[in-house]
Amino acid sequence: MRFFGQPKYHLTDPSGTPIGYELFVREWRNDRWELPTDFDALTTSQIYRLLSQTVGALPQDTELVSFNLEQSQFINPDFTDMVANVQAETNIKIYTELTERSNPAISSADLVAGARRFHARHLKVCIDDVGTDAHSPALVELLNPYVDEYKFALQNFRPFSSLHEISSKLAVWHDMAQRYGKVLAIEGIESSSDLECVKASFPCDIVQGYHLGRPALLSL
Repeated sequence: MRFFGQPKYHLTDPSGTPIGYELFVREWRNDRWELPTDFDALTTSQIYRLLSQTVGALPQDTELVSFNLEQSQFINPDFTDMVANVQAETNIKIYTELTERSNPAISSADLVAGARRFHARHLKVCIDDVGTDAHSPALVELLNPYVDEYKFALQNFRPFSSLHEISSKLAVWHDMAQRYGKVLAIEGIESSSDLECVKASFPCDIVQGYHLGRPALLSL
């Protein structure tokens, strides 16, 4: 298994040097890199090895990386310990992204307890795919005291001919990020018009997407 990384940029310099990467786990199978068959089956030791090796090989001026945990992993204290151990090895800020894939066995209270545990260890937490059914404003309000970043994924709302068609949905999270002092990342930037619209109407902290850079295998 290895991490692929999609570059992240400051909105003010989207064509410059990446400030970091979102990390995606891929498994070498059938003579190609594929998605793991079961993300929940990934263990703390597997992710620790991948995360530690990958972060350790990144340029020293990298500001941040993010990676995903499933709900079952996010609420498990062993995964919190694992992230804390990697964070202790590097000055690069590690953001743990809580994925939108819901687990009926896990309650909102479980997720809040998990987020609180990360926060108590001074670890960064991102709520992925805000605005989806799984990550509604109601749940985010519960998690808010313990999270640092919202990520709005434009691809969840495609197809649209112009970003203005979903401006009301994006505005909700842009306003919430400003109100609560959260980092706002907008992903799914697929064209120059997407980028210009974000700059003009929804200035945020971080942008990423195929227009800016596709995921690629990172060196170890």
